[in-house]
Amino acid sequence: MNRFREWLKGKKTYLTGVGAIITAITLYATGDCELGVTMQTIFGAFMGMFMRAGVQKVQDAAEAE
Repeated sequence: MNRFREWLKGKKTYLTGVGAIITAITLYATGDCELGVTMQTIFGAFMGMFMRAGVQKVQDAAEAE
């Protein structure tokens, strides 16, 4: 279990973002969601992933000082 937790470290946000993107595309493909909502969901998922990467970059730089 600890190896799995170590593997997940730093990946949870990206896995959640990819899951949101897959869900949005699936909902659009089945007709349960409009294109605008799908694009907003995908944009939000990417924004969360990029924000996570930016926070990590700043945190690494602060720890290096």
